[in-house]
Amino acid sequence: MRTVPSLIFKEMILLKKEKSFCLADYRESGLLLSLPSSPHETLRFAADELKMHLALAGYRCSAEEERAAENGGLALRFAGSRNDMGEEEFELAAENGCMVIVGGSPRAVLYGAYRFLEEHAGIAWPTPEHRSVPMDKPATITGSRRFKPSFPRRGIVLESAETSEYALALIDWSAKNGLNDLFFTIELWERDAEQLRPELAKRQLRLTLGGHNLDRFFPAAELYSEHPEWFALAGEEGVRMTDQPCYSCEAGVKVMIGNIVSFVERELEKGVVLRTLSLWPNDNKRVCGCTACREAGFIATYTGFLDRLRQAFETNGIEVNVEHIAYNAQLEWRMLEDVPASSELDTLIACWGRNYRDSFEAPTLPRDARFKAAVDRWAEACGTFGTAWTAFEYYSDYWMLTSLFPPLFRTIGEDMAYFRRIGATGVMSLIVPYGKSVRIIREEIEGQAVNAADAGREMDSERAAMWPNLYVFARMSWGGEEMGTAIDRLCRHLYGSRAEICREKLERLSDALSGLTAYNTEFFKLRFTDTWLRTDGEAVFGWQPAADDGAVPRARIAECRRALAILEAPLAAADTSAIEPSADTAELTRYYNFVSTKLRSILSQSLGQLCAIEQRWEEAATHWREALERESEIDGWDRENCTKWLQAAMSHARE
Repeated sequence: MRTVPSLIFKEMILLKKEKSFCLADYRESGLLLSLPSSPHETLRFAADELKMHLALAGYRCSAEEERAAENGGLALRFAGSRNDMGEEEFELAAENGCMVIVGGSPRAVLYGAYRFLEEHAGIAWPTPEHRSVPMDKPATITGSRRFKPSFPRRGIVLESAETSEYALALIDWSAKNGLNDLFFTIELWERDAEQLRPELAKRQLRLTLGGHNLDRFFPAAELYSEHPEWFALAGEEGVRMTDQPCYSCEAGVKVMIGNIVSFVERELEKGVVLRTLSLWPNDNKRVCGCTACREAGFIATYTGFLDRLRQAFETNGIEVNVEHIAYNAQLEWRMLEDVPASSELDTLIACWGRNYRDSFEAPTLPRDARFKAAVDRWAEACGTFGTAWTAFEYYSDYWMLTSLFPPLFRTIGEDMAYFRRIGATGVMSLIVPYGKSVRIIREEIEGQAVNAADAGREMDSERAAMWPNLYVFARMSWGGEEMGTAIDRLCRHLYGSRAEICREKLERLSDALSGLTAYNTEFFKLRFTDTWLRTDGEAVFGWQPAADDGAVPRARIAECRRALAILEAPLAAADTSAIEPSADTAELTRYYNFVSTKLRSILSQSLGQLCAIEQRWEEAATHWREALERESEIDGWDRENCTKWLQAAMSHARE
């Protein structure tokens, strides 16, 4: 006869088992995945994703609708009328020996499915190219855990992509990592919409369209000759400019609004993924100098135009949010710092030209302190207006961060914590792909075509540097996880047994490179890596020693020496693993070596420039010969200029 204490103990064991779930227990028997009747498209997709990925880990999984969850099962549930769970929240819970994933929306259930796969099956997607499927035993789930994002809006802005496959991979990766908003330029969307729309819809992801696309609705080539008064006036008595509209011109604004309304109506007929229209001024600092625009101010006239668009949407029954940007285009501070007295529009705040060595909250440069003050004012104003605001950042922008692309994990974590504290409702990171940044400098600025033969020059470091930044960005957009934990996860998934040494390399790269972003403003319109170009802030022209006072090469020399001292010091962690390095480990090592070589090249290029300025041509030739050797090692974009100036130096030296 069993005693009462033994019965209680047995019941406690059963109760504990009912409130826990371990995937490993079902490797042989398989799992049944239960769905509600007539499930939403996104729940079906979540079930398909679970089945596919669990199969990769060695688990059989079948799915049935209207089947009650039972021991050894997985259940997907939509919270429905439960008012204690927000639209973006989800819960992982062990109930009656089952794993139950409950979400405040079908999209949240999908997030829950991916988080279950990551945290309890070890399957993760730190980059689009990498899917981590570990072989160790899955962790046991006990009780329940609720997941809640720190920001209702979490997304990525894609300025351009040479192929639709790039954008499709971004959509897939975004959902897997808990993001909910994809912002595409209208040009990109119109090219690839038929492929992208269904992929957004089945994940229930939100679409934002816009960017610097006003020309799409207000084409100067068609309108200017007949209606020059619709365009911005240069100064008080200048000519009308084709690259910015006059937002005070009633007739011109009416045409813009009509064209935009027609575009959005056509888009909504094809599906309802469009949630926000974020139309920005053309990307320059020109503001209209007519009396009405001058007296009202740029922000008031620009937001006034968008407010009229918002009202037109309401009149036409269009349920699409209208958003404006506050952004210091070409370092024009009025476009960022002027805050209207009132507004009913949501705001996207973009501070161009930060020093990413510092977090947003703790700036050391006067310019960054000015950025912080502007954002604080906007945050306070939006709180007063009752409108939402989103922080627009450049953590994944190759034009901003250059080919010397820094890991920014600490800055991202600290920025996100600050944005959350001052009331941001959204965070977005801009992707300017590596290839696009090359085309900007080579084709748009230098006027040299980039062709198929140039493919592979220097190093596309998106896999090694950009996607790790975005992984940390995505993790930090959710609550409940420390930055250090997110970095540990990233390194474990990407680098396996070499996680420690790879993390040290990432930290070294961050310390060496993150401060170089400050030169985007110091050298505006150029960057730290644009060694053979100079600018007066407007025009860009080739370097000439007679016109150079030496300040720019001296700055580069000092920065290169500082960065190289960090990168070339012995690593504290040792690589003792006998296992073949993973592809991502090898890619990071290649990038680390590339950065050192490129910095050595820029150092030699700049030392040569300084010698040429002082007409020490033999020394200049020696430095440029060294730079050419470095550029040849990495198939660098500066190879041709090094060759040109080496020949010039040798010619001068013979005279």
